[in-house]
Amino acid sequence: MARPDDPDEKPGGRLQGAGQDPLLRPSAKARWPGRFRLSPLALVRELLPAAAAASLLLIVRQSGLTERVNLFAYDLALQLRPAPSGARTAVRIIGIDERDLARYGSQVPDGVLADAVQRLDRLGVRAIGLDLFCGQPVGSGWQRLRRLAATNPRLVSVYFELDGKTAIPGTPRDRQANVDLYIDPQDGVLRRDVIQVSEGAQARSVSLPQRLLWIATIRKDPRRIPQINLTATPLLSVGDGGYLPGSGVTAPAYRQRMLAYHQPGSFPTIPLRSLLREPPTQALSQQLRSSIVLIGVVAPSSKDSFAVPFSSWRMGQRRYQLPGVEIHAHRLAALLALESGNNAGIQPAPAAVNGLLLLFGLGAGLFVGEGVARLRRALPLGALALALGVLALAASLALGVWVDGALPLLAFALFAAAGWLRRGGEQQIRGLRLEQQNQQARTLFDRYVSRSVAEALLDSGNPEAPQQQLRNVTILFSDLRGFSLMTAEHSPAVVVRMLNSYLEVMVDVVEQFDGTIDEVLGDALLVLFGAPQPRCDHAEAAIACAIQMQLAMEGLNRIHRQQHLPELAMGIGLCSGEVMAGTIGSGRRAKYAVVGATVNLAARIEALTVGGEIFAAEATVCGVTAELRIDGQHRWHLKGANQPVKVFAIGAIADPYNLALPRVHPSPKALQQPLPVTYQPIVANARQGQPRDGRVTHLAAGEAWLASPGADEELQPFDDLMLAFLDPPGEIYAKVREKHPSGAVRIVFTSTPPDLKDWLRSQVAAGSAPDPP
Repeated sequence: MARPDDPDEKPGGRLQGAGQDPLLRPSAKARWPGRFRLSPLALVRELLPAAAAASLLLIVRQSGLTERVNLFAYDLALQLRPAPSGARTAVRIIGIDERDLARYGSQVPDGVLADAVQRLDRLGVRAIGLDLFCGQPVGSGWQRLRRLAATNPRLVSVYFELDGKTAIPGTPRDRQANVDLYIDPQDGVLRRDVIQVSEGAQARSVSLPQRLLWIATIRKDPRRIPQINLTATPLLSVGDGGYLPGSGVTAPAYRQRMLAYHQPGSFPTIPLRSLLREPPTQALSQQLRSSIVLIGVVAPSSKDSFAVPFSSWRMGQRRYQLPGVEIHAHRLAALLALESGNNAGIQPAPAAVNGLLLLFGLGAGLFVGEGVARLRRALPLGALALALGVLALAASLALGVWVDGALPLLAFALFAAAGWLRRGGEQQIRGLRLEQQNQQARTLFDRYVSRSVAEALLDSGNPEAPQQQLRNVTILFSDLRGFSLMTAEHSPAVVVRMLNSYLEVMVDVVEQFDGTIDEVLGDALLVLFGAPQPRCDHAEAAIACAIQMQLAMEGLNRIHRQQHLPELAMGIGLCSGEVMAGTIGSGRRAKYAVVGATVNLAARIEALTVGGEIFAAEATVCGVTAELRIDGQHRWHLKGANQPVKVFAIGAIADPYNLALPRVHPSPKALQQPLPVTYQPIVANARQGQPRDGRVTHLAAGEAWLASPGADEELQPFDDLMLAFLDPPGEIYAKVREKHPSGAVRIVFTSTPPDLKDWLRSQVAAGSAPDPP
């Protein structure tokens, strides 16, 4: 299998797709066609982030939060932008302050107001706006004030349409004006100027600034008819500027524009008492000549004041507010500038521009969220784009254009985040799948390779590791007795089931003692102790593991008896010594293995055993510090050994393991009547020669003494043979254990058919006390 970074791996291969950097995304050409083949659940998972972003965007928009942010930006820009001074305009204010109220009363008498109008008329002002409601008489002189309102062409009387307050009785229609002010309901700040209230194409109500502008122009040039082209004026409509559609700030009958404020407090303000002082000063005369004058209350106690965009940035003991008469002065000054062709202030962008900005924000968010290949690159790119968007909006306000910037920026951020979230979730799922695949691969690897070998190969990150090393190890070789006969007598399915149950138990035992299963050869196991991880107690651990494996066979056979399966018997051989351990094979196919004479000796020692026995080489026994129970010892010439090898039958091991096998079977009993048998030696799993006649003189459950005229010449210890009983007929596989001087040989049964076991028990029970043959 090629590695993900293998240059020979073809692009687009399965392994490359599974192992690629999770921060890399496939190309759009390869990615999007697959989207249409997604399952409904996967499609919902793909679309859920974008749907959540759209829903959140709609919720925030409906809450008015973006509109408040836009208003905040507008107010800040208005505060930072340089504004013209009201002193440079023709607008003047006659302000009724606290001292005037103390002198004239909380309601200035009509006679005092009439004196003020006459004084202004004599000083040569062009227009007078009386920003006071004088519909009801106040004090003396009200007849004179009404006469002035009816006859003075410069005087404009106001009414309040919303509250039903009327103008001075007798005032002609063309010198009446409304002073209605409309504040933003979001925060109570006055930002807009209502130029006129219309019914169709006709003006139903004219504002005070517009009426004063008309009168002042006529007074200056009677031949000129003043007119503001409202079609060329950027009037507010639904969705303009930073206002949201349906926010209630515009209505078809109210022709409005953003109020172009001058510097607050910059309009020359003359107290009423100073205007009425006798005689008027020359400076006052010069200041008021040819001006447009507004008369109104500026005293804070009148509570005729309004919050303006500057209020958020000019905090004192109370919120900064402007009196109503100064608000009208700002409105009038803005109309004067507009009438002269100077469209000052910050103008709202049309709703269509805001719609395009919103679409651009959505598209940019989708591009940054979905189109940028790497998330590590998309995150800073998104932050940079967001910062550039804020700067662009600031530049727009600096240039005098107010757009809905909060909603496109929010759309950009939400849809970019939705793309990142979707991709992050996809990468998380892909990572989990890859981790699951890796875990499955590791689990599969563990099934075919020992866990310690698998960890050494996988955790090192080097496919060639571990390298070949000379190690001092103990080899455990186990094999089932008579398993080949069972395969012939049972179906393959039953054989596989027995083998799997056996291996499952044995593998658990081996792992319990940290052994490394190097090979599973059918019913045989090759287990390493001391490789690939070195350990100093490898011989002791191997003996303990072998004893536990033999003890586990009883539980396995108990299950087999319940399932009516044949019982199994296992022999184990142990040998310690040096081996070469590591990866062996070619670049295409390799495995972890051990090579050396120790491996071969362990296999040959195991061949000497019968079911239930553990034979260990002398080197293994000498390498154990714990006390052992030795049930027997043998010396035998083994193939591959230069000298006879001494092997020991292990029965138990003391602390720290405290494991012991049951004692060997009792000695065979002499039979009252020897049993006639035939036997054949077995070499390399094949019967040799013709059956020889013999007789069994002594018998036990697991062994017997065989007498035959040529047995002492033909049979040697550890030879395998097949013993056939004549009545009842049946065959038993056995192994020669020792020779008696009389010529008889002691044989140990390695595989006994179930139908012969009961018969053998009955023969043993009928036998006499054990005695030598």
